[in-house]
Amino acid sequence: MDSKIDFSQYSLNDLYSSVKSIDRDMYPERAKEIDALIQEKEKGIEDHQQLDESRNVGEKAARLDRLWAGLIDAVIHMIASIPLFMYFGMEALKDPTLLVTVVALVYGLVMILILQGYLLYHFGQTIGKNMMSIRIENLDGSKASLQKILLLRILPMSLCSVIPLVGQFFVGFVNPAFIFGKERRCLHDYIAKTQVSYTGT
Repeated sequence: MDSKIDFSQYSLNDLYSSVKSIDRDMYPERAKEIDALIQEKEKGIEDHQQLDESRNVGEKAARLDRLWAGLIDAVIHMIASIPLFMYFGMEALKDPTLLVTVVALVYGLVMILILQGYLLYHFGQTIGKNMMSIRIENLDGSKASLQKILLLRILPMSLCSVIPLVGQFFVGFVNPAFIFGKERRCLHDYIAKTQVSYTGT
């Protein structure tokens, strides 16, 4: 009676040896199992290599690293917005007048300059991106200028966000959804012709 062999414990080299020596006509199920395990282990190695390569200097940042950077920046800007909430009150911000909308937009842009201006100007980074060792670049790999970042990446999304009903949805969901494309770039990256890549530091 055939004894069951646990091929899942075999190394990839052991599996290669087994697949060469096995009699496929006599043991078709075993051969099929070995083939599947080889594919699985090769896929794991390939994914690991891609993960390492994606963190090389100049390589596009991984989606998860961009997410973490965005969350860090979001928390920072939420804290910085507390004075605005205290001044106008939550009710006024829920249904803002034109004046409140303009003030909130200008306040947000000023806070970006105060909190992020130095890093954006010198390194093409926000605080979150600096912590994740990624930066905003032109498509040729050079650092994006502060003017480009503010006028083409940040301002269009800020203006869009104040559009009643659809603005917040567009900025919060449609814009970042583009990152799941092959280029790993958000909509604001396409507008500004930028990308986010690793700095290696």
